[in-house]
Amino acid sequence: MKKFHLSKFIVGGTAAAMIAIAAPAQAIVVSTDTLASSLASTLLGAGAVTITGSTLNGHSTSSGTYTNGTGTYGIGAGILLSTGNVNDYADGANTVVNKTTQFGVAATPGQEILLDPITGGGFDHNDVTQLSITFDVGAATSIFFNAVFGSEEFPEFVNSSFIDGFGMWLNGVNIALFDGQPININHPDMAAVAGTELDGVLDPTGGSGAPVMLFEGAVAANSIGNVLNIIIADTSDDILDSTVYLSGFGTENPGGGTTGGGAQVPEPASFAILGLGLLGFGAARRRRRVS
Repeated sequence: MKKFHLSKFIVGGTAAAMIAIAAPAQAIVVSTDTLASSLASTLLGAGAVTITGSTLNGHSTSSGTYTNGTGTYGIGAGILLSTGNVNDYADGANTVVNKTTQFGVAATPGQEILLDPITGGGFDHNDVTQLSITFDVGAATSIFFNAVFGSEEFPEFVNSSFIDGFGMWLNGVNIALFDGQPININHPDMAAVAGTELDGVLDPTGGSGAPVMLFEGAVAANSIGNVLNIIIADTSDDILDSTVYLSGFGTENPGGGTTGGGAQVPEPASFAILGLGLLGFGAARRRRRVS
């Protein structure tokens, strides 16, 4: 358990002053779901994708499905993954600037390997939620996603060690980048956007209120056994939640989002893991800790 960061709560009023409270009623309606197959099928959009397997590593309330009847953030219905309680991130006014659910669970060595390139490297991660999907595709050569990422760490802990982030590793490549940068609270497009309890949302539209990102990843036509790892985590402690909304996973572009892109980053040490073994690798790592 890391030190209780009182400063996060003292400066909370600054964030409150930045965030509009108006939001449409009963737009995003959340249902907790901890069944990997249910999440994977709900996420599935249009196109020739066949899901052949799925696993979920999360917590009692850190994953779920949602509907979005009036279009908060402009994203369609899908799933949400969080480092906290997904039920806190339905639509509504932002009335709590330090929303936190602490599960107090450290990342596994394998999760650290996925998270380090997303959050700057060298930090410990906690309260990870990870959905892994194995799938086959037809003749298509791309898959697509819509996503909205937000965090309670914004704006107080930008450029600190609390770099909460999220990634989507497709066959060993992180396809969740925008303007060539990974998705975390330090991204320059993070902004205060009304709609849910989230203090900050990555908004590539410059504040239009429709902060949907469109991600695309390459797959081989008629390939089988593709692996997608979707992961989100607290960094350096287990306080202040981060959440991602996802929809439209398929081989057809779902539209409705600002195109991401930039250099796609290969998964680090993906082959070394096999040789070293997770336990040995985890013991050998030197990680920077926040006291």
